[in-house]
Amino acid sequence: MAGGGVLVAALIASFRVQVLQQRRLARLDERMAHLTAGISLLTDTVESGLRDVAQEIERLASLGAKPSRPKARAATQRRVAVAAKRGRSVQDIAAKEKMAEGEVRLRLQLANAAARNTVSTREKAHASMR
Repeated sequence: MAGGGVLVAALIASFRVQVLQQRRLARLDERMAHLTAGISLLTDTVESGLRDVAQEIERLASLGAKPSRPKARAATQRRVAVAAKRGRSVQDIAAKEKMAEGEVRLRLQLANAAARNTVSTREKAHASMR
């Protein structure tokens, strides 16, 4: 009788382990389905985005517009700095120079840094002559 009880307990334990494993597999299958759907959506989005970019490039190429000759960096830097000193806003400078506002701000920061560097270099030169 004791052997039969142990056998029944082992069968119940085995059945319980199998049920738990089935639940885990079901959850794993659900997660894989969600992952597959997400990858499919991402793939479709990337494909449509790249197709739109290619169409825009073709449209711009068909216009035959030649890229404008890049302006000299130093001259552009001077124009931006002078315009800022005259009190023009970043938006106005960006519109006139046909560049992004962030680029205008960067050029202004570079001009300020260069001015500070020039002043400190002059001060060092004057100090060495004393």
